[in-house]
Amino acid sequence: MIFIFFFSFIVVLLVGLNIYDNMNLNKLKEYIKKQDCQMYIYSKGSYKAICQNKVLVLKNSFEIDLDKNKVEILYKNIKETKIEQNSIFINDTKLDFREKNSLEKFYNLLQDKLNNE
Repeated sequence: MIFIFFFSFIVVLLVGLNIYDNMNLNKLKEYIKKQDCQMYIYSKGSYKAICQNKVLVLKNSFEIDLDKNKVEILYKNIKETKIEQNSIFINDTKLDFREKNSLEKFYNLLQDKLNNE
């Protein structure tokens, strides 16, 4: 009986954490949409977005604090971009991607934005 209670508690806890995480992801998506971003990708615990005049990185965490978990890189401040393995380096900021396809889409759109600036 104790084992049933213990495992039930763990299942309820995991379901609750999953729901809470999905609520956080929805908050981050809404923030990205308000910033008028053209494209965004969720990979390796953060959203990376190509916006009107900046690259936006929002890190997912247990508590969403946009002042601490947000990185904005204005296109006019970008001096160097390069790809190494599954990461894009923008100046000194590293953006990690899980899939090579996502990395290439993001990098190509970024280069288009930089060429138009």
